[in-house]
Amino acid sequence: MTEPARRYLPEIVAALLVGVPGGISIPLFLSRGDVTSAFAVIWGVATLASVALVPAVARAGTDWQRELRVLFVASGVLGVVSIVTGIGNNATDEPFTMAAYLATLLHGHDPYTTVVQVTYTARTLNLWSNHVSAPFHYVYLPLLLFFQVPGTGAVGYKALGLACWAGIVYLVRKDRFAALCLVSPVVALVAANGFTDLPVLLLMTLSLRGAQGIPGRAAEYATYAMKQFANAFWLVYYVVRRDVLRAGLVVGLTLLFAAPFLLWHPDGIWCEALTFSLSPGCASAPNSSRQLSDLYSHWNYYLWIVWVYALFHTELHRLGARAWARLRPRPTAAAPSS
Repeated sequence: MTEPARRYLPEIVAALLVGVPGGISIPLFLSRGDVTSAFAVIWGVATLASVALVPAVARAGTDWQRELRVLFVASGVLGVVSIVTGIGNNATDEPFTMAAYLATLLHGHDPYTTVVQVTYTARTLNLWSNHVSAPFHYVYLPLLLFFQVPGTGAVGYKALGLACWAGIVYLVRKDRFAALCLVSPVVALVAANGFTDLPVLLLMTLSLRGAQGIPGRAAEYATYAMKQFANAFWLVYYVVRRDVLRAGLVVGLTLLFAAPFLLWHPDGIWCEALTFSLSPGCASAPNSSRQLSDLYSHWNYYLWIVWVYALFHTELHRLGARAWARLRPRPTAAAPSS
């Protein structure tokens, strides 16, 4: 590789992270006429590939903090352009539904049992308009409802997601590996689409890499009442650390936050948010048709994998090495000669 190409390798990789899945997505859209789960897989793989920015910066041989600033500005601009124009956007209905769910609650109705009819127009790549009118049902934990800017609509929610992404990168700015993984333009695009994961990940990052003491604990506890991936993460986090009391606290506080809705309509939050409609008696729940394909057909799910790996790559490599050492066949001792 020539010297100029190597010097700009981080920027080349960043462009490929967006350009390759974009080049695959546009013909796919033109041939099918709609957005399918294939888009989630294509862009999800690109999200996972964000880790390639780490060796790219190392190979370029330049100051990684300078590269971080350049990539941050470029990714941020891409996110703003995506929000304003619709390019690479509208991969989720969440920016259009969260305000409706909150309004349902503020009007005295249980969002877990009240089906909300939401109507909006999604513009894919700012070229094709898709009119959506469908019933939606709230499936996350209650505190997430309040993390939005009233009166700003879908654009405001997407801007909030992008701001949360910027906050996450800022919190990990001193960690070379984590910062370069999360500054990726694909991660910025996930945020600009307005996925509800971003406020949760910001608070989790704040509790792990930012605030100490009571503020850090408060940020952590807040995530117990927001999105179920956070609860699963904290539970595994404390189980791995063999902290049974803290693992129990995760479960206890989750149920405490859910208690008002459990008392209001027991089958509502229990089926929709706590057991994913898998428990007995939830077969008729509005979102009971969950499938195994949900694990790979949601773009935002891939973001959690990148976030966990970015923040805990050292620990994960150590655990992997230990597991490999235990599984690897040990050489047998040579039999003593007679």
